[in-house]
Amino acid sequence: MDLKKACALAVENVYKEGLTDIFPRPFEVDLLKNPLFSEETRRMVETRIKSNSLAGLKVYPIQHVLYPKKDPFDFRRAALMQPTDTITFLALVLTIADDIERHRPQPSKNRIFSYRFKPRDGLLFNPEYNFTAFEQYVIEQTKKPKTKVLIKCDIAGFYDRLNLHRLESTLLGLPIDKSKTKLINDLLLFWANRDSYSLPIGGNASRILAEAALISIDEYLLSHKINFCRFVDDYRFFAPDIKAAHAWLTLFVERLFLEGLSINPSKTSLEDVTARKAIPLDTSTVIALPPGQKRELLPVRLIVGYTGTIPTKFRELSEKEYEELRAADLNGIIKQLREQIVVLPEDIRRFFRVLVAKAAYTELNYLPEVLERFPQFTPLAVDLLIKKAEDISADTIELLRGYFISRLEAADQTPEYILMSIVRLLGDSAYASKDALLELFRDLKRNAGSYIGRSIIDAIHAMATRNDVLEVRQSFNRADAWERRAIVRLVDAILPEEEKRPWLKNVKVHSADDSFAIESFDPKKK
Repeated sequence: MDLKKACALAVENVYKEGLTDIFPRPFEVDLLKNPLFSEETRRMVETRIKSNSLAGLKVYPIQHVLYPKKDPFDFRRAALMQPTDTITFLALVLTIADDIERHRPQPSKNRIFSYRFKPRDGLLFNPEYNFTAFEQYVIEQTKKPKTKVLIKCDIAGFYDRLNLHRLESTLLGLPIDKSKTKLINDLLLFWANRDSYSLPIGGNASRILAEAALISIDEYLLSHKINFCRFVDDYRFFAPDIKAAHAWLTLFVERLFLEGLSINPSKTSLEDVTARKAIPLDTSTVIALPPGQKRELLPVRLIVGYTGTIPTKFRELSEKEYEELRAADLNGIIKQLREQIVVLPEDIRRFFRVLVAKAAYTELNYLPEVLERFPQFTPLAVDLLIKKAEDISADTIELLRGYFISRLEAADQTPEYILMSIVRLLGDSAYASKDALLELFRDLKRNAGSYIGRSIIDAIHAMATRNDVLEVRQSFNRADAWERRAIVRLVDAILPEEEKRPWLKNVKVHSADDSFAIESFDPKKK
């Protein structure tokens, strides 16, 4: 893909899908709605990439926020990247994305179900290939007479442990622009602090590179006629017997070792599938089409890629789930949770879903006890509380507001992602507590985290007064780029014109290199 087209697609994709699927969508992304600013951003990114040097890219170092995985004390390091840097990284990778896709196993082989590059309407990936299709294919393969043993495994710490030099070697082995490969490698090494490992987690550019890193492994497995499929680093093997299963797994482990990778032993299993019963497909939602007419694939966002992660968004129940879960014994579930020494993630998820199905929101009084035992579920609980606020009684809301405010008393001992969730809740109109948020902002230390300061400023945006803004503005000079843009937006929204004009004029001088900051109060016009 030529550079101009790649830059335009990167800008469009970021506007449609955001910077990452981990952090909330920041207001900066919506500034790209202005076509003049969008075009200016495209030209700026194109100029930076044309410099063909790391210095010319003008990127900031990456910051990270720990993000919960399935087990207690198991986390991913989610990358926090500046808006322009995200677009630059994505545009650079898009220049070689077509070539990477051409050298992956063909989609028709039904081997690789993750992130098949097929851009359309600003989205990047083919919607036919996703985690659901992957799971369905696994079910179909296990029903076949030839499949006797199913192997499940994934690569341990795949994104964090991916060797950047081996990735570069893989890319150099493909017929693609060598200068782009070198520039991508220089950028990744800069963000990794020259540590030679780790792809930034959370964005589409890294997804494309992660798929490229596995090309040689996929080819190796195919060359040995191993029956497998995968979604990102989640592999499934369909063996004819236990002997073949052990042999295939050994070959896989040995080949991973050459790339500096290994399987996750705790997530590796060999399963006898000969006794499995046929699993009927649910066709209740399939709409019949006239003969010869193909079903149109609507562009959808593919954000699945962190299998095993504790969910942070509450997904609304289907009608079928409502019917099934209404009959569940919620009191029995709560009793079981209280009696368990170690609380299991699936039990907490079921507690939330049964509670919603039965509309038993008074049982949310038990929520603090749940979160004290498994705090990683705080983001999911907060999302549920916000979405169901209208159904929750005032007394329960007051109890929960008080609980979460009390959690801020130990802010210096609380993981940043949990603090960000609490801030989000206390910034919501149903649970709002501006005083608690401002107090937290005043007490923040320099090492408090990468994004918590920005989260607080965003949370008070809708309820700040002039005095609040003047106080927050005092921290502008020592704030990071994320916080500065939020402060600029706050000043522009709250202070009267004659008071904010001279200050914003200074911002134009001191933040001239931050186009998103300037666009937030002085949008581009014809």
